[in-house]
Amino acid sequence: MWTKNLPEIIYLPVAHGEGKFVVKDKKVLERLKKNNQIVFQYCNLQGKSGGYPDNPNGSVGDIAGICDESGRILGLMPHPERNILVSQHPRWFSLKKKAEGDGLQIFRNGVSYIKKHF
Repeated sequence: MWTKNLPEIIYLPVAHGEGKFVVKDKKVLERLKKNNQIVFQYCNLQGKSGGYPDNPNGSVGDIAGICDESGRILGLMPHPERNILVSQHPRWFSLKKKAEGDGLQIFRNGVSYIKKHF
């Protein structure tokens, strides 16, 4: 539900000094993959895994966001609230985009889901 109408690659600012996604063991990671609970992954501009700086904190599997099994609860390291307006993007002046940043659609998706299901 969180990624509806988003392009495959989006830009979200990272603003944490500490923290990275880790798992207790490989079984946990495999369960997340099997259940499609990995919602966002760090990547380079071509969508490839790139290590640092593309995965700025060394998260296992380049994982930037996961959800619970229902898909309704999202845990996310990057900050969609810091890219609501396209002018919040560090290269906004060279982007030929609409006025909205990539983060706004994530919040719209959450609101839309709540309106429809609750």
